[in-house]
Amino acid sequence: MSEKIGETDALCPECLKTIHAEKIAEGGDVYIVKTCPEHGTWKVKIWSGADDYRRLYDFAAVPKTPARFAVEKVVDCPHDCGLCDRHLQHTCLNVVEVTNRCNLNCPICFATANGCGYDYHPDMETIRGMFQTVVDYVKSPRCVQLSGGEPTVRDDLPEIVRMAKDMGIEHIEINTNALRIAKDVDYLRALKDAGVDDFYLQFDGTDDEIYMKTRGRPLFAIKEQAIANCAEVGIGITLVVTVSPDINLHHVGEIIRYAATKVPTVKGVHFQPISYFGRYPIEPEDENRVLLPDLAKAIEEQTKGMLKADNFVPTSCSNVHCDLKSLSIVLPDGSLFPLTTMALGPPCSTENVADKTRSEVSSLWKYIEDTMDGPAESDDNSWRTFVNRAKTHYLTVSAMAFQDVWTGEVERWERCCIHVVTLDGKLIPFCLFNTTARDGTTLYRRQTFCR
Repeated sequence: MSEKIGETDALCPECLKTIHAEKIAEGGDVYIVKTCPEHGTWKVKIWSGADDYRRLYDFAAVPKTPARFAVEKVVDCPHDCGLCDRHLQHTCLNVVEVTNRCNLNCPICFATANGCGYDYHPDMETIRGMFQTVVDYVKSPRCVQLSGGEPTVRDDLPEIVRMAKDMGIEHIEINTNALRIAKDVDYLRALKDAGVDDFYLQFDGTDDEIYMKTRGRPLFAIKEQAIANCAEVGIGITLVVTVSPDINLHHVGEIIRYAATKVPTVKGVHFQPISYFGRYPIEPEDENRVLLPDLAKAIEEQTKGMLKADNFVPTSCSNVHCDLKSLSIVLPDGSLFPLTTMALGPPCSTENVADKTRSEVSSLWKYIEDTMDGPAESDDNSWRTFVNRAKTHYLTVSAMAFQDVWTGEVERWERCCIHVVTLDGKLIPFCLFNTTARDGTTLYRRQTFCR
């Protein structure tokens, strides 16, 4: 039996026209069902656990609307994006693509780098214009991710970073496959000196068989060298994992354990279930997807309960069905002490986290205090030691389910807080910007970057 639990708009996978969609609960799970008058009906599973799906709405924060809108009147959402006056969330992360060239040719690539049919490698003044869009439309603090393609193919990347900082952009991270920073420490040091705050480092596992499938060549040794170089230079990393059900879903627990051994250089692990836009190996069926509840369950099973599915909470900035995040302290034996839990209920405030942590740490500490900074004479000393360690030895484990043309819906797009900056001075939700039809036709990417 099916139950309609929501309505929204979506896109036709064939023609990319806006069409009506319903969300239904069926067999305990949630599906999006949409019909195009010309091309038929699609039914796609988007969540495991209908009750959990409904409950998450309680975690939705009050929207913080953008300071300014580039599109004042909407004719056809999501085709009039920029941001438009229907958008319900401000920008948290601005993605500025500085090239579509790449030193890899991955079988999985949201940007179809080296294969999109045009060369995009803007000059400094063009990039300055994109930074100016961020300054004009986004309130401080402003966070920019430099992306591509592969940004480090640019020798002038340190100059680009310095320009961004001079223009008032407070936080700069670089999305990279790590090939160059693994081989060229001087270039890495130049990036840090220019103002790079951290790296968003592509990392699909600790097994080269995985990299052969996702990236087309063995890369694990290169990833390890890049991490070592970042430790030497003193710059933080988030490991970014594209998760595929038949390639590396079985490996997520091992990735988390590996990351814990690289703290404090590694600050987090960010899982991105594979989205079918850009370049991808197959047209997806439900079994080809990794849904967020299934990923959380796999993490719990593979870490033997060290991180439980209950430790993952929505950030409440984007749509509550877009992401999950946990925060843990890495203990001396390499295990994790989670600070986040759904059991706290909404809102999951920092005060609640602190209360939970303090109430539990004293009983926990008697088992591990001798291995840290020497014996503690009281629970209060144990607490202070724990807090001091927490300042450096922490690990975030998060996930974001980017939407593609089959799963995408306006309800989620209009709450997106990750936006791509375009050459014509607009901010487009990341998923929407990268959406492609079944035949590879883009909704926004080619139209805005092929000039």
